[in-house]
Amino acid sequence: MKGNTLADFMDDLLVSGGPEKEFVFRGKRYFMESQPYDINPTLTEFVIFECFGEENYIFRCHGENNAECVKQFETAKIFDGLTIYEAEREIEVLYG
Repeated sequence: MKGNTLADFMDDLLVSGGPEKEFVFRGKRYFMESQPYDINPTLTEFVIFECFGEENYIFRCHGENNAECVKQFETAKIFDGLTIYEAEREIEVLYG
């Protein structure tokens, strides 16, 4: 991972009150954010989407808290069939 270490990247998702990151993977730019879910503010909405175009979501979680969504993110094969741990060498963090 460029622009961040994998450990710092993952710690930020849990420690800093939720993710807000912009990164590039295989030439595509993505944005990650977490916030209270509009429909049910007791839930957390954690999303990752392509920055340009139609905001194509590659990951979306509505969990009881941010930790629950991060756990789902860790196992999701959203990076061309790879998890964050498998794809991290190809990720460049631009913000966050």
